[in-house]
Amino acid sequence: MNESETRGTLQPGEILNNTYVIDMLVGLGGTGEVYRAHNKVTGRLLAVKILRREFAADENFINLMRREASVLHEVVDDAVVRYYDLLESDTHGGFVFLVMEFIEGPSLAQIIKEKGPMAPADLMKIAGRVAKGLKAAHDKKAFHRDLSPDNVILRDGSPDKAVLIDFGIARDVNENAQTVVGDGFAGKYQYASPEQMDGKVDARSDLYSLGITLLTGFRGKPMGVGASLMEIVQTKMKVVDTSDIPEPLGGLIARLVAPRPEDRFQSALAVIQALRSGAPAPDSEATVIAPRVTTTPGAYQSQTGRGAVSLPAEPTSTGRKGGGLKWLFVLLLLGAIGGGGWYFGLGPGKEMVFGPQFPIEENWQFEARFAGGNLQVQGFVQGPEAAAELRSALGLATDAGDLQNASGAPISDWETRLAALVAAARPLPEWSLAVDGLNARIEGTAQDDAQSDAVSAGLRAAATSAGMTVSIALRSESQPLALADVEAAIKRYETCGPLRPSGGDGVALQATDRLAVSGIIAREGDIDVLRTALDDVLDGRAVDFNLAVLNEPVCLVDNLLPSRSSIVVNLDFLYGDREGEARDGVYYLGENPVIDVTLPASAVGYLTAFYVDQEGQVFHLLPHMARPENNLVRLGEIDGALRRVRLTWPVAEASTSQLGFNVVEPVGTNMVVAIVSDTPLFDRLRPRAESVSAFMDAFREKAAFLQLGTTMVTRRYLVTDK
Repeated sequence: MNESETRGTLQPGEILNNTYVIDMLVGLGGTGEVYRAHNKVTGRLLAVKILRREFAADENFINLMRREASVLHEVVDDAVVRYYDLLESDTHGGFVFLVMEFIEGPSLAQIIKEKGPMAPADLMKIAGRVAKGLKAAHDKKAFHRDLSPDNVILRDGSPDKAVLIDFGIARDVNENAQTVVGDGFAGKYQYASPEQMDGKVDARSDLYSLGITLLTGFRGKPMGVGASLMEIVQTKMKVVDTSDIPEPLGGLIARLVAPRPEDRFQSALAVIQALRSGAPAPDSEATVIAPRVTTTPGAYQSQTGRGAVSLPAEPTSTGRKGGGLKWLFVLLLLGAIGGGGWYFGLGPGKEMVFGPQFPIEENWQFEARFAGGNLQVQGFVQGPEAAAELRSALGLATDAGDLQNASGAPISDWETRLAALVAAARPLPEWSLAVDGLNARIEGTAQDDAQSDAVSAGLRAAATSAGMTVSIALRSESQPLALADVEAAIKRYETCGPLRPSGGDGVALQATDRLAVSGIIAREGDIDVLRTALDDVLDGRAVDFNLAVLNEPVCLVDNLLPSRSSIVVNLDFLYGDREGEARDGVYYLGENPVIDVTLPASAVGYLTAFYVDQEGQVFHLLPHMARPENNLVRLGEIDGALRRVRLTWPVAEASTSQLGFNVVEPVGTNMVVAIVSDTPLFDRLRPRAESVSAFMDAFREKAAFLQLGTTMVTRRYLVTDK
C-alpha cells in the first residue's frame, strides 16, 4: 500500500474516549475502517471498527452496526469474534465505533491469494470451526449474511482455530468481491445464497455461503457467477458441479450449496452432526462424510458399524450393471433362512442382519424455543413416524422444525417425554428448552412469581416421570425500573465523580432494556463492586459499563472540583523541543511537557495552578516559594484578546522559579488544575511539592469557595505513556 491507501480517520497514538489507544490501521474498506488498538489501563489488545463519516447519515448502515453490536454481544464462542461495546467517540465529531476482540492471524482470503488452493483436510477443519461458530450465532437468532473468505480469520494461521468476524456489515475490501446492500441483504453476491438475492435470509443461507467459501478455498479462486444481475440469479439456481473435489469434502460442499434451501443441511448443528457421524475408528483423527449417492436429499444411508450421512449427488442409471446379481443374492439369502426370513430380513430382527435403520447417535439432543408466539424445535427423533407424532403433540406443521432421524435414544418413549416437557413450559410467554440425553435445562420469563412456581412444579413432575433431571431458570417479568432509582443505588459507589445511568426511554428501563453506566472510576476493581451492587436492582437486566479508569490520587482531588470545567480558562499542552500541541493530552517517555494557561486579557483576580500525579504527589505550579506572585495583571503576556501565562517551561529554560521536566516512569494519568478567584485561594504559600493527603487537608476547606460563581476552575488530564 502507498501512504494514501493507509491513512484512515484515526492516527497511531490517538486515544478514543480516554481509554482506547490506536496502534495502527489494519483494514480500510468502502464503508468502514478497522484499527488495532489497546486499552491503556489493562493493555488488552482490541479491534476498533468505525463507520466512515460519509455513511454516518445512512440509517441502513447505522442499523447494521447497531445490530452487529447488540445481537453479537450475547454470542460467546471461541469460533466467533467477541464483541465488547458500541460507543460514540469524544473526538472527530462523535462517530460511532465498535470495540471487539482482536484476532491475530491472516484471513482465509489472504491464504488463498498468497498460496492458492488449500488442502481438503484443512478445509474440513475450517468447515467444522465455522459451523460451530454459526451454531452459536444462530442460537441467538443472528445470521451472518456476509460469510466469505474475507470474514474467516485463522487465528495464528491455524485452520483448526478459524474465527468468524463481521456479522451483518457489508464490506468491499476485496476489489474483486462486489457487495450489495439492500432490504434484508448484506453480502458479496459471489457467496450469497439464491434466496438471499431475493432478500430472504435464514440459517441455511449462511450454510450456502460456507459451502461456496470452501469451494473457493479448494479451487483457489471464487466461482464465476456472471456480470449482470440476471446472470447472477440464473447461475445461483443451477446445481454446482463438485465432481473435481475429493470425498468427503466434495459431498459436504454439494449438500451445503444446493440451490433449494430445503435440500441443504437445515442447521449448523446438522452440519456438525454430519461431520461427526462418519468418524472412523478411534485410532484415526480424520473426519469422514459418506460419498455422494443416489438418495432423497436429507436421507440417511446405513453402513457397516456407525451410520454416515448420505449426501445428494447426480442420479444413477436404472440399468446399472450388477443390479441383478445383488437382488439374486438377497433372494437366495431369504430362501436359505426360510421362515426366519421375515424376522431377520423384513421384520423386527432386521437390525441384527442389516444394522440400524438410522445412524446411531451417542449424544441425543433436543432444543425448543418459544418466543413471539412461535415455537421452533430441532434435534433427534426415532424416525419419521416418531417425528410426525412429536410435531402433532406440539401442534406444529408436518414439516416444521429440524428433526433428524437417529437410533440409540436414551429412553424408548423419548418423543413422548419431550412433548411433556414442552407442554409444562407452554404457559410461559417466552422460554427455551435444551435436552442433552437425560438432562434438561429450561430458561424463560414468567408473568409473575405464581406462574413461575406453577410451571417449575410441572417441569419437575414431567422430568421425574421420565427419569430425567431438569435445571430451571425462570424470572418474573420485571416492572419498569426508573433510572433515578438506579442513580440513587450507585451513588454511594462513586469513587471519581458522578456515575451516569442511561438506557430505555431515558426515564425508565423495561424488562428487556439494557442499562449503560458511564463516568470515571478510581480503580478497575470498582466495576466488580458496581456489578454486585446492581444485581439486586436490575432484576436480570443486562448492564454495559462505559467507564474510564483514573487513579486514587487524581480522583481525590477531582471529586472536590466543580463537575464542569470553565470555558473561559483553558490549559494548552505544548512541547519543549518542538512546535505543536499535544491535543490528545498524551506525552511519551523523554518528552518535555510545556503547559500554558490562556484566558481573556481583561480577566482579573488571582491564578492558582497545580499538578497532581498518579503517585500521590501535588506540585504547585503557581504560586510557590520561588514564584510567589499570582495576581493576573502582573502575570504572563498579552496576545491580542488573550493573556498567556506559562506554568512549565522547556527543560533548557528551567530554573528555581521556572519548573521544567521530562516524562519518566512510572507512566499513567495525571491532572493539571487552574483556578482563577477574586482573592487568593490559600492564605499562605504552599510548598513546591507535597503529598496528596497533606494537600487535601487544606483543599477540602475550600470546597464552598470553589463552587462560587466568581471562581473559575478548569482541569485537564495529562497522560504519560511509553
